[in-house]
Amino acid sequence: MIPQSFIDDIQSRTDIVEIISGYIPLKRSGRNFKANCPFHGEKTPSFMVSPQKQIFHCFGCGEGGGAIQFLMLYEKLSFVEAVELLAKRLGTEIPYQKNEKDKFKDSLYEVANEASLIFHQNLLEDKTTQPVLEYLHQRGIDSEIIKKFRIGYSSGRNPLLTVLRQKGYSLETLEKASLVISQGGGYRDLFRERIMFPIFDVRNRVLGFGGRIWRDIENAPKYINSLENALYSKRDHLFGLNFSKDDIIKNDAIIITEGYLDMIVPFTHGVRNIVASLGTALTLEQIRLIRRYTRNIILVFDADKAGQLATLRAVDLLLENDLQVKIVRLPGGFDPDSLVRERGSDGFLQLIDKKVDFFDFKTDMLKKTHDIDSIEGKTKIAQEIFSTINKLSSEIEKYEYIKKLSSSLHVKEEILIAEFRKVFSKDNRVVSAPQPEFLVSKDPVSITEKVLLKFMFTNKKAFPLIRKNLREEDFIFPLARKTVSYFLNNYPEPVDMTANAILGTIEDKEISSFVSKILMDDDIPLDKEAFKTSVLKLRQRRLKGVKDHLRQQMRDAEKSGDNDRLKILIDKYGKVNSEGQHA
Repeated sequence: MIPQSFIDDIQSRTDIVEIISGYIPLKRSGRNFKANCPFHGEKTPSFMVSPQKQIFHCFGCGEGGGAIQFLMLYEKLSFVEAVELLAKRLGTEIPYQKNEKDKFKDSLYEVANEASLIFHQNLLEDKTTQPVLEYLHQRGIDSEIIKKFRIGYSSGRNPLLTVLRQKGYSLETLEKASLVISQGGGYRDLFRERIMFPIFDVRNRVLGFGGRIWRDIENAPKYINSLENALYSKRDHLFGLNFSKDDIIKNDAIIITEGYLDMIVPFTHGVRNIVASLGTALTLEQIRLIRRYTRNIILVFDADKAGQLATLRAVDLLLENDLQVKIVRLPGGFDPDSLVRERGSDGFLQLIDKKVDFFDFKTDMLKKTHDIDSIEGKTKIAQEIFSTINKLSSEIEKYEYIKKLSSSLHVKEEILIAEFRKVFSKDNRVVSAPQPEFLVSKDPVSITEKVLLKFMFTNKKAFPLIRKNLREEDFIFPLARKTVSYFLNNYPEPVDMTANAILGTIEDKEISSFVSKILMDDDIPLDKEAFKTSVLKLRQRRLKGVKDHLRQQMRDAEKSGDNDRLKILIDKYGKVNSEGQHA
């Protein structure tokens, strides 16, 4: 945990203009600076930076915040990673506040890193591992890539256990790091006679390992992976992302494969925007990680039945999370590793260029298992495609894919739409007349709510008055309500900070962008009368709603002859009315 006081300190020593101008050219525009927004395409600059307030905001796409938020967006970092980068720029060491759990995790990171170095050194310097090096070279993995990925080798018996114990690591730490396992009343190395692939997180920290046999060993599984522990959960990470993230951003696309060598071999041959899913079906956690870098996904799973089923499962999950998905069809008997070794990167990239969308891939698969000329076959294909189409958030896309399905099955479009509606009538996402997003009106935040928000951010005396007189539900605009809730729940005492310091506490990107927009808007009045009027307006609106509800309840009580309840309601109404008059 990083102390808030430290975050405030490095922000006060950071010039946002200097930070942002190191990434994009800024031009002076009055008191501010402007530029073409780096977060969306535009020809007319709408990206503004305020040196006085130490904030930025794009009035085109809505992104905004302080120096931390800019680094999060541009460098694809988490909040903590952005703070660490700022501290590094200033040459300042972060005084982490760590509890016992954090300290133990640090020991696991340390021993995992130490193990990776031991495995790596063993591969490169032990003469007995020369056949293993030759095997890797035959697989197209040269010495440079071996060093880059820190590929290693685990010998037989228990060399790792022996060395790490000599270095002072406890058996508990080694077991918790999934480096040793208990056996026969003692302990032994988990990995034996295996090529070792360290699994890094995006911050280049070793989390765990994948161990692969390099020659036939009777009854030995091809791969052994680290057991899940406090550091490593395979559902949270993608193999190779630490090496490929910059190229993923550059290409605005990510190629996802299954295995370690499926990622490493293409990477060796120049395909750099590639990762592996650690041999598991894509998970929601991995998808959230991917979305930090791109929304364009290219799946390259094995051509066998298991690979195709994994592709179908991944497609639905990716579409459900509003990502664009393309699929590469590999020739039978090939995986990315073997294909690149046989046909080179050009052959692999040619297949990438021939990628198809989910509809074509799934339809072709279904046509192989169902008779498209029969009524039953058409029905089953339609139902399967419907389930995937329904994952889409865009009504236009749903409609267009149903049109494609109509053409493919030779079934009238209106019949398919009717069937789709019948199947998913209880679902919120039912295809209807397409309506582009830019035609959908969105209620903007009212000037009343803007005034109160800006006072909350900039005036220490206003904060307790808002807390006393208003509730978060008094704010109609959803993002205004969310922001008010954040401040009321996180600041028990009044705030009196600079705009930059306020933004330095907010990890939620949606809130920080909204706050920067309010702070950047110089047209919002900040006089006391505007504040008083705004408080009264929201308060009276709430009280009016309460009185309307009580009046309806009184009418119902009167109709039913419930005089006792009517008396209680009249009393309540009088108190609410009195509260409004004395507001």
